[in-house]
Amino acid sequence: MKHSLLFCAVGALAVAGSGCAYQQGSSYGSHTAYPTYQSHSTSYAPYRRHQQHIGATRLEFEASREQFIDGDIIEGGNVIGGVTTNDVAYKDVYKAGYRLSAGLARDVRPNTTFSAKGFYKEAEADGPVLVGNNGGAVNATFSDFKSYGAELGLRQYMAPQIQGRMRPYLGGTLGAAYIDDIAVTGGLTGPLNEAGWVATASGTAGLEMPISPTGSLALESGVRWTGSQDRTAVASAAGFTDDGSKLSVPITLRGSFRF
Repeated sequence: MKHSLLFCAVGALAVAGSGCAYQQGSSYGSHTAYPTYQSHSTSYAPYRRHQQHIGATRLEFEASREQFIDGDIIEGGNVIGGVTTNDVAYKDVYKAGYRLSAGLARDVRPNTTFSAKGFYKEAEADGPVLVGNNGGAVNATFSDFKSYGAELGLRQYMAPQIQGRMRPYLGGTLGAAYIDDIAVTGGLTGPLNEAGWVATASGTAGLEMPISPTGSLALESGVRWTGSQDRTAVASAAGFTDDGSKLSVPITLRGSFRF
């Protein structure tokens, strides 16, 4: 009987001791491991959310309103069929047009993006314009301006990508545009510029804002230079001097989608 009581007492002490050890171990784990892990994950999550996706590829679409601001389509002082020409500017001949483009962009550094895109541009002629005089005013109407082409671009951002924050950037493009032939009718009539390829370049500045983990919107503007077309043989024989290069100002809205 005494041996049984002694055995039960020892067993109870063993169970109680193991229970205390278990409780102490549980308390120790909750005190050190859990807060340390929680602290680490809290500091890590914002870093992951704010970092740029280096090497990511974007699908981009752009829509622009574009207005010529400089460059002459006809130079003054030429005598064409008894008409002495005036300086006739592209901005006087054409209304503000539109430009649509689509392509791919790649983030090669945290703040640097390269792009390649194709585009189509069109501007409607703005009715008869004064082109010269022959003792009286001589007016003429031009055909619409239409072109398409491709370009390579670079954007350098001034700030890292952070969800919900604007990112200012500077950009530039180099490319080539195929411009349709341009004809004139009215006081001067005939084919004026030959269809063909010309060089293009632009400098831009803008703001981009991420709107989702994979998408962003940007608004930008700048100045675009477009090279001069060749005159047709008929226009050259008539006495027209060379076409001028031109400057235009685009206002562009761009959507980007990373995949």
